[in-house]
Amino acid sequence: MVEGKLKPDQGLLYYLIKEIRPELAEQITKTKTIETMIVGLGRQGTRHAQLMMEYGTNVTCGVAPGRGGTKVHETIPVYDSAQEAINNHPNIAVASIWRHYSTAKDATIEVIKSGIPIVVLISEFIPLKDVRDILVEARKHKTILFGGNTPGIIFPPEGIKIGMLPDIFQAQIVGEEVGAKGVTILSRSGAILYHMSDALASAGIAQNGVLGVGGDGAIGSRFVDLVSLVMKYEETDLVVVAGEIGGMQEELLAQDMIAHPEKYPKPLVALISGANAPEGKTMGHAGAVIAPGQNYGTFNSKKETLEKAGATVVNHQRDLIEVVKSKLGKTYFEIEDYYNRMRKKWDAKSPEPTWGTLITNVMPNNLIIRGYPLQEIIARKGLLETAYLLNKGEFPVKQIAELENLALKALKDELFNDYNILNETDVAKVIGTFLLLDDNLSSFAREANDESKVVAYALGRVLKYLTKFFNNEDKIINLQKEDVSFSELIYLGLVGEIPSDVSKIKLLEAIITACVDHGVTPPSAQATRILASTRANYEVALSAGTQAITDVHGGAGQKAAEFFLSVVKNAKENNKDLDETAFETIRETIKAGKRIEGLGHRIHTQDPRRDVLWDLSEKAGYAKECVAVSKLVSDAFYRVRGMNLPINVDGVIGAIIADMGINPKLAKAVFVFGRIAGLTAQYYEEINTQPQMRRLAFDRAVYKGPSIREVPQN
Repeated sequence: MVEGKLKPDQGLLYYLIKEIRPELAEQITKTKTIETMIVGLGRQGTRHAQLMMEYGTNVTCGVAPGRGGTKVHETIPVYDSAQEAINNHPNIAVASIWRHYSTAKDATIEVIKSGIPIVVLISEFIPLKDVRDILVEARKHKTILFGGNTPGIIFPPEGIKIGMLPDIFQAQIVGEEVGAKGVTILSRSGAILYHMSDALASAGIAQNGVLGVGGDGAIGSRFVDLVSLVMKYEETDLVVVAGEIGGMQEELLAQDMIAHPEKYPKPLVALISGANAPEGKTMGHAGAVIAPGQNYGTFNSKKETLEKAGATVVNHQRDLIEVVKSKLGKTYFEIEDYYNRMRKKWDAKSPEPTWGTLITNVMPNNLIIRGYPLQEIIARKGLLETAYLLNKGEFPVKQIAELENLALKALKDELFNDYNILNETDVAKVIGTFLLLDDNLSSFAREANDESKVVAYALGRVLKYLTKFFNNEDKIINLQKEDVSFSELIYLGLVGEIPSDVSKIKLLEAIITACVDHGVTPPSAQATRILASTRANYEVALSAGTQAITDVHGGAGQKAAEFFLSVVKNAKENNKDLDETAFETIRETIKAGKRIEGLGHRIHTQDPRRDVLWDLSEKAGYAKECVAVSKLVSDAFYRVRGMNLPINVDGVIGAIIADMGINPKLAKAVFVFGRIAGLTAQYYEEINTQPQMRRLAFDRAVYKGPSIREVPQN
């Protein structure tokens, strides 16, 4: 079966847009895409937005009052109003309305007034007085309005659908390419439309457009408005109208065909349902009811007037197929190919439900943040730049000075009475408690309305907590009035001094940057997202995520540092080489029933952060005995246990921290510090792209961010 689709400016949908908004059609030719908008993002609107995208539709944005600034399906921006959406996306050509009938009128009129040429009104049971107001605006703006109560419209050659029509329609195939020719179908009923289109496709008849005009008693564009329009499209060979009893749409069409035959140059075949329905009988929806005592609306009245106009009228799909085949005298594709496509579709297992994240792609031996390999980020970018990337999707260009100022401001802002928090020895618990009780951070997060600013301020606050934890607060205060960078203050706050060698400052910042994120599955990210799903405050969710960092998750660096120091100490005291001492220490540790911290990873056999940190430690002059042990510890462990456990990022960080000659507690502290940036991104992505109180299946997250790209140089 041929895969692919027609260019957007070669199909029937483009033709309809061009008839109303020729200047918009020019933009479509330039951009090579037809942009659409979905209004109403309840359960049905959200679900069908996904199905439309899967079919090939460019769902550019959505509208849901009160949800502006968020995203649906992780990538589609949501606005509070249609006008706001148009201001940001002026080339929207089609909008679908999925609002409750009580609010459908205002939503539809707003969309029409915004100038969108084609509107698909899915909503049903709209009060007639509301429909009247909608129709007045639609005619004033020359809008093509499908519905209300329409299943939607679909254009198989272009691979575009708006609404809920299923993928059972077939385009023309010319050699190895999709063609534009075929039959155009218009129908009042969705169910009849599905079956009729499938029946035609099973006979080799292609559809270049399938248009559900709507089943309510009063609708927008009618048969009489649309049939002559689609007949002007040169690639339409024949038009099929699927009518039914009730109303007088078919009679009005027939009258216009008789009065203006020049408008109807192509064959018209009408399938009319309800031949045996008695007066007053309703057939499924409001439009299909015969008004008692009237000479219109019956099967016979429709059949007679249409036949007088030159149309062929049938009452059964079998007859429809035979008539269409005889009038066309050709097929548009190999019928067996259609059967094979449908067989494959129906036999396919339903895909497992997934959800998307744009932040981090976690693969064996590779970590990709927003498309950039983390090892390259560590080597080339600083913490604030990486935090901005995590939360905004790109590196900052002109914003870095503002981020630095926010972080420095956070360092200066007062901190509440610590209530003996600092008596606690677990740095993650200390930071988590500070986060939870920090009124300044809470206020800033509520008022900032920009996650890149929030994360910069939060990093400054966490550094303030750490300076208190490591008793370096006085040194920070004394230097804050001087021209000192945030990177230098990080080193001072954690280590207690500012080295003259800039590479040492870069090394510590690189270690922190290496810890920023590891996707949605780590416990710290899960805890943050679970609270975010309940719409907990930022500082509450961040506190929960931070306190999920323990010796099991993220905190192994401290014990790894202590282990490496013990190996070096034993080697010196016993005058043995590091390799043999590491072997003996591992053996004795395991005999005692203890773990060797800093080894093993649930995903990586070679941690992608390992080599870049080793290289930076070498350049900074901190690759000493402990780093040497970290490079041989995996082999020593294999000799003891016969298991291949690679050193992980905790182990590498622990070794470097140990060689820096500073408190091993710093190893866990830098992990927590760096992870603040990633947890912030996880929090805001959950808030902005996912429904509240959802059931979070973390193992079903799929990375939907940019593909791999090179980190730009500063």
